[in-house]
Amino acid sequence: MKIKLVFVCLLFLTSYIYGQSRGSISLDDAIYNSAMQIQEGIGNRSTIVVYQFQFENKKLSDYILNELFDLLVNSRKFIVLDRSAQDVINAEIDFQFNQSANMISDDSLASLTKRIGANAIVTGSLDDAGDEYRFRIRVIGTETTAAIVSYVGRVNKNDKRITAFMGKERSSGAKIGTGALNIILGLGSYLEGDIAGGLTITAGYAIAAGLIVVEATMLDWDNPAVGLPATAGVCIAGVTLVYGFARPFIYNRSPKLASPLDKAKTDIVFTSDNTGRNYNIGIQLTHTIKF
Repeated sequence: MKIKLVFVCLLFLTSYIYGQSRGSISLDDAIYNSAMQIQEGIGNRSTIVVYQFQFENKKLSDYILNELFDLLVNSRKFIVLDRSAQDVINAEIDFQFNQSANMISDDSLASLTKRIGANAIVTGSLDDAGDEYRFRIRVIGTETTAAIVSYVGRVNKNDKRITAFMGKERSSGAKIGTGALNIILGLGSYLEGDIAGGLTITAGYAIAAGLIVVEATMLDWDNPAVGLPATAGVCIAGVTLVYGFARPFIYNRSPKLASPLDKAKTDIVFTSDNTGRNYNIGIQLTHTIKF
């Protein structure tokens, strides 16, 4: 009974941690989601300008603009004006407004965009919100000068793309701390924003706990397979523990190196002998490769 209660608590804690982590998404997901919302909010064959994205790091701003530009172009739904349109708008702003003092309004920006034949202009920003960033995208219609699309996403500050462009490298002590927290069902990876790593660790501990529960509740002492599930469970828990400590170092150094581990999955399977009457429990390890 106690084992069942512990197992239920583990599952509840796993669901709670995963639910808390779902609030934040990766920067690439935020860019993709905003592109999808723009496609839903603007009519087909509209002419748009992906104008600017405000953030303290210009390289990251340019990356976001280029990714959003490519997604909208490849949607085949819009006519997306190239960078020359941005240069025209900038020249007009420099001539008519005090750009350094941020005197340009949405109405004026929409008016300038309309002159070059665009129906809408896309702008955005990445705003510091304490322990996370707010990723904001707005689309302003040139006819009404009103916002016709508005997207807001919560992005973790430890997102791999942001840390790469910002040049942040976590200390070894911070990585060890993340590894120690990973003992609690991958909590350290969840807090770091490494959802794939956290889920892998959670799955490892859940499988280990499940095997121990199977051993305690489903097998009689005279069963030939007695001892096998518990042994497998302890082994999986040990491997998961080591992986949890190693994950922060692998993930922060090279997300691509960690990717093969993310695609490795384990399952509990039942095998039978030639008679089809005697069943044993086994562990199946699979790896997915997409072409």
